[in-house]
Amino acid sequence: MTHKPFNAVARLREALPPEFSAQYNTIKTLRTKFLRTNREPMLAQEINLLINNAVQCRDTSLPPSLENRVEGRGIALVGPTGVGKTTSLNDFFKNHAVFSGYREPASMSPLLWISAPSPCTLIQLGRRILIKSGYPLERELPAHRLFELVGPRLNAMGKIVLCIEEFQHVVHNVPEKDQQTVADTLKNLMETERISLILSGVETLIPFLALDPQLDRRMTKVYFHRLTSEDLELIADMVHTYVEEAGLQIAYSDSDALFARLTHASLYALGLSIENTISAIAYCKGKGDATLTREHYAAIYAAKSGKAASENPFLAERWHEIVCKTSVEEANAAGPASATARGKGRK
Repeated sequence: MTHKPFNAVARLREALPPEFSAQYNTIKTLRTKFLRTNREPMLAQEINLLINNAVQCRDTSLPPSLENRVEGRGIALVGPTGVGKTTSLNDFFKNHAVFSGYREPASMSPLLWISAPSPCTLIQLGRRILIKSGYPLERELPAHRLFELVGPRLNAMGKIVLCIEEFQHVVHNVPEKDQQTVADTLKNLMETERISLILSGVETLIPFLALDPQLDRRMTKVYFHRLTSEDLELIADMVHTYVEEAGLQIAYSDSDALFARLTHASLYALGLSIENTISAIAYCKGKGDATLTREHYAAIYAAKSGKAASENPFLAERWHEIVCKTSVEEANAAGPASATARGKGRK
């Protein structure tokens, strides 16, 4: 007799108290939204160029096929943690007809997507790719043997694009000699196996790519930068969009510097600004409040950071002097950002 697998997630979801159930539904709804900026067309342009190269015929006298295509090329999507690299990639592939089902290796999508674990050796990377592709690994193999299997496996599945997010985990704290081995492995995937690569990670990807001129020239760099005071209008629009989607009002004044405080508290990263806004809205609705305020942001910041009010950028008078940080990044005090005129008179 075959038993249906126990769904622990569904059971936990059903057990949520009513006030937390409201928060769950709010977060679920808001996370389906995607805020497009001027970065997305730039990223789409480069991915489409990559696809255009991937389908070029090596022998133009023959029809296009998996066997008849040119060497692969690559994209390095680079930016600090929390700027929204993964979200933007997801949005592109999710809305591209050919890449539909890219998260499922058995689908017809020509893309295989993996996330590099932390820490990640070349052996672990090879194993992760093969396991994600459904290849049965029955024994331990050295890195060069694993990658002798990776290319043919991807081609056999019709996966001609390989996306590896968090690629910095592969090269962080790795001696230069080993980084060169990683570079040689990537070049071989592109040259011999004709796989197109999309690598996503933080800024340390750039010096890694620069180690090998041949790899560097094959990789187009796309940068997602930190926010600046000129982006406060974008942050204001984002907050209002999510507040309206949640059916709430928002209360602030120019003196609150809400959007500048949010940007600073979020390490000048758009993705983190959105995450903090969704959390603040969920907290607001969980309390039964109809209006989102700076105090809701302050509460979720305090819960995440454990900091006192004097170190909370949503409460402190000299908030711009507070050094906000996560375990891997920090936003240094940079002086007060210019105020935005967005939403004047709206409460």
